[in-house]
Amino acid sequence: MKDKDEEFLVVRDLYAGYGDAKVLHGVSLTVARGEVCAILGPNGAGKTTLLRALCGMVKGRGVIRLDGADLVGRSPDTVARLGVAHVPEGRGTFMPLTVEENLRLGAFTRRDRKAVEEDLERVYGYFPVLKQRLKQAAGSLSGGEQQMVALGRALMLRPRVLLLDEPSLGLAPLVTRELFGIVQAINEQERTTVVVVEQNAHLALGIARHAHVLETGRIVLSGTAADIRADEQVAQSYLGYRV
Repeated sequence: MKDKDEEFLVVRDLYAGYGDAKVLHGVSLTVARGEVCAILGPNGAGKTTLLRALCGMVKGRGVIRLDGADLVGRSPDTVARLGVAHVPEGRGTFMPLTVEENLRLGAFTRRDRKAVEEDLERVYGYFPVLKQRLKQAAGSLSGGEQQMVALGRALMLRPRVLLLDEPSLGLAPLVTRELFGIVQAINEQERTTVVVVEQNAHLALGIARHAHVLETGRIVLSGTAADIRADEQVAQSYLGYRV
């Protein structure tokens, strides 16, 4: 019998799509409490759809359980209240709103005002530049700063699971490395479970404990991040080199 923490997030035989277009075909995976799990695969493999199904944005058929609670069929706001925060591809930042307003939106499910103020300071600790931009419209920030806002907004939920969809998209390599370092620090310091979809497999596997490779809506390979990094086929297909 597996330890409860080893089956913190459980996906079994998950089918999902958009109308008549089926994208996921029986996806199954398990994520342990407090680990980073990387989802790799080519464009169109279903990675984004998987994250959307996990947060309730896309309806699925099968099993999705978070710490024993069934998530299938629940609305996105209900899933968020259960502790799932989603940072979508393209960041989902509210451009006309200020940095502070964007961050406070992340705490929409919460009523503990004092703790919300404390968490704002916690977010500024991870992203000091945001404290300097508090009253600035989010749309006027650089791409890297907007991604920081998106991550900070997700942290304001006090999530148990953080879903990241292509966090490096459109960012310079130096900024990307900085963001991944912060994600790793959040995971280690707060034991937040992270599921990250990322084209930059090097970075994703560098902070992940386990990884899964998706192709055409099916998981074709699963294992430790170290084993998948060393796999010749994965190296050629996703890492751009031979082992």
